[in-house]
Amino acid sequence: MCLVYTGQAAQSGGEPDEPSGRPPRGFACVAHVFAAHVCADPGLVWTALTDPGQTVTYLYGLAAHSTWAPGGPIEFRLGDRVELTGRVVCVQFHERLSYLLRSGPHDPPVYLTWLLRPTPGGCAVRLAIDEVDTADSPEDAEDTWLPVLAALQRLLNPG
Repeated sequence: MCLVYTGQAAQSGGEPDEPSGRPPRGFACVAHVFAAHVCADPGLVWTALTDPGQTVTYLYGLAAHSTWAPGGPIEFRLGDRVELTGRVVCVQFHERLSYLLRSGPHDPPVYLTWLLRPTPGGCAVRLAIDEVDTADSPEDAEDTWLPVLAALQRLLNPG
């Protein structure tokens, strides 16, 4: 199993409603990028990213519910309780899925971008986390997101 934390960088982005998936201009932002390889094609990875029955296995028990249309709402539920809400920012079928999440209406958004690339024997999965105003340390980001990628690998590479 190979999981890679590829670092963090300060960024600023476009306007809040731009389809770029970047945070609003003028906000402090830190990006954390993680990568993994799975022995599955991008179509199976895409299904794992968008099927609530599968997201529960790697996203701390959260089921992702959305139409997955750009601009559409997204909810992450733990049982019947909505834990996180947001909107879908970008969808490039089997290649890129970006969305923003908030744990509450007054909390800063977190932008997640999943990038998929076919490779010999599987798929490279890259996860970029853009945090606006409240940035995790590299260690906190690793503690949160490396287990997510490890669980996704276990789901897609059954043993």
